[in-house]
Amino acid sequence: MEDSFNHYLIIGLGNPGQKYQDTRHNIGFNLIDTLLDSDSMSIKFKSLYSKIEINKNPIHIIKPQTFMNESGIAVNEISKFFKIKQENIIVVYDDLDLPIGNLKIKVGGGSAGHNGIKSIEKYIETNKIIKIRVGIGKPVNKGQINSHVLSKFTQNENILLKPILEKFEQIIEDIILEGISFAMNKFNSKIQWILTETNQGGNHGFI
Repeated sequence: MEDSFNHYLIIGLGNPGQKYQDTRHNIGFNLIDTLLDSDSMSIKFKSLYSKIEINKNPIHIIKPQTFMNESGIAVNEISKFFKIKQENIIVVYDDLDLPIGNLKIKVGGGSAGHNGIKSIEKYIETNKIIKIRVGIGKPVNKGQINSHVLSKFTQNENILLKPILEKFEQIIEDIILEGISFAMNKFNSKIQWILTETNQGGNHGFI
């Protein structure tokens, strides 16, 4: 029976609509798209929703359609419906404090001012949820933060992001199958992003 397995919830944070597509603030949506065909997602739980399995464990995947500031509404609804344990909730989102091409996995912690995380905190306890923070860089002028997060990545920045997009499925599998400590140790400290010259124009990879 399905309920004999652990249910997981993966949330990619972003804003719905063509206006926000592929912006820095929507990197969570882009990473979700590496896990499945976006055409397979349907509207459910105030989100674009789909489900996959990893080692027979049901993995519920959402891209909330409530806009970033109300992401918690969708997360609360689906987590209660499937009775998902807090420690089995994974949220992936943009982080101004990390350089582009950097990724950090952590458990719990504060919102650091991220409106999507602040919204989730209104509805569920977050001291055990797993956060995957993806660096989008920070503008020199703090007054440009809003325009920065809603801007699109440059061509060079997309090259820096490519390894994260390519390895995101492996990151999720390691968290679920090997445990959070294993994944944090592997991806937070032992992985470095390097520029190799194996392909024309260079190619980023993991070591």
